[in-house]
Amino acid sequence: MAAESPQPMILRVVGTAGRARKLKLNARPASVDALIHILKTQLEIDLDFSLRYEDPDFDGKLPSLIDIEELPQKAVVHISLAQDSSSLSSDDTLSSVSSEERQSRWPPGPFLVPTFSFDVELKLRAGKLNLRKTTPTLR
Repeated sequence: MAAESPQPMILRVVGTAGRARKLKLNARPASVDALIHILKTQLEIDLDFSLRYEDPDFDGKLPSLIDIEELPQKAVVHISLAQDSSSLSSDDTLSSVSSEERQSRWPPGPFLVPTFSFDVELKLRAGKLNLRKTTPTLR
């Protein structure tokens, strides 16, 4: 029996902004890390990320890609940027910080609102007017 030739893979790679690109690979990468390296090179991504894929066995749900063999020859792969472990984005983290500790982290003195460029100020003003027109007021 002859050795099997490597089967090409066709991936639709969806980035964090929802933009997608089609990527053709000559063969299945050896590992998930190898696929991440290929994506970083091909798509010129400089950040750390993990991969999720649309699993046809579960109606397109997005499990994390752990084993490269789980990925079909033709697949949709989603890029998930790695979270900064020092950020305070989770509710669990915020609830564990005491009120006094949060206040001690706040810079002393008044909070200065930054000034924006003229075009940004116009967009903010237009958005504020649109919000006032479309949102009912509370009484």
